[in-house]
Amino acid sequence: MNKDYLKKFYGFSVEDFDDFHKKAYPHAHTRTHKSFMQSLKRIEKIYEKPLNELNLSYLDDPKETFNKFKETDFSHQTNITTFCMLLKMLKLLCVPVSEYNKFQNILNLEAKKNQINREEDLKDKLGFMPNFNDIRDLLRQKIDDINQTTSFNDVRNLLILSMMILSVPLKLLQYTKMTINFVNSDSNYIKNFLLEDINGNYFVKSGDISIKINDKHLIKLIKLWINEYNQTKHFFIQTENSKTGMNNKQIGLALTIASKQYIGETLSNADIRSLYMKNLMDLDPSFKEKIQISALLGYKNNNTLELHKV
Repeated sequence: MNKDYLKKFYGFSVEDFDDFHKKAYPHAHTRTHKSFMQSLKRIEKIYEKPLNELNLSYLDDPKETFNKFKETDFSHQTNITTFCMLLKMLKLLCVPVSEYNKFQNILNLEAKKNQINREEDLKDKLGFMPNFNDIRDLLRQKIDDINQTTSFNDVRNLLILSMMILSVPLKLLQYTKMTINFVNSDSNYIKNFLLEDINGNYFVKSGDISIKINDKHLIKLIKLWINEYNQTKHFFIQTENSKTGMNNKQIGLALTIASKQYIGETLSNADIRSLYMKNLMDLDPSFKEKIQISALLGYKNNNTLELHKV
């Protein structure tokens, strides 16, 4: 890339680019700005130099840059996240479209590799796991086995796992900071919540999504959790003394621990959603039902429905 016209940015530090980003995207979420800054600091770790000493060398060749990322201990997904930040930086710097597309092409290629690796990993896991209905029966038995000696953490982890196995598994962010409500929330600030209606039915609410919980064992577990283990307004809590709901990272960690503990295999939220989708596809639903299922799980495709290759 010819960077002569970018020389004025050579001396930009992490803080300078962070300020530039905030001014360019003043209405972006705080989390977006934080992620951008973290990726900049990651660049410094990868190249072992302050950003203002690199002279934008990481923008010279997209393939060489990503290969440099691969030499680190960062995960492939983290490298993709960092590389996405570079694309945003290219937009900030108003580079020619031809140069931007070179980075976009590398990103598309590496993202595809990441998806293939994840699918292969899931296939390996599925080869050692019981089928989905057996997993459900296993969790129901674990719920029945809860007694006075069962720890708070064990019940919490079992609840998190059961919410994604015995009900429709939503995206991890849709469980984040989930509250317990007894009436529908009209607040724009309450995005995710568990609703108990006047008849004692439970619904998971997230944006426009509303899912009724029908599994009797899961209902039993929810009632036990609310009545005996959790006296707060937050549905998932980290400790008995927590004042706030669990965040995305905490729920994800609890899920991996629970899946290893109760199923014998470490599963992520994405793994469970793929497993759930495969189980539904094996039931041979109609095309209309497939589209409805896909929409419910948050998969979007304007032209065709892309089924999981597992």
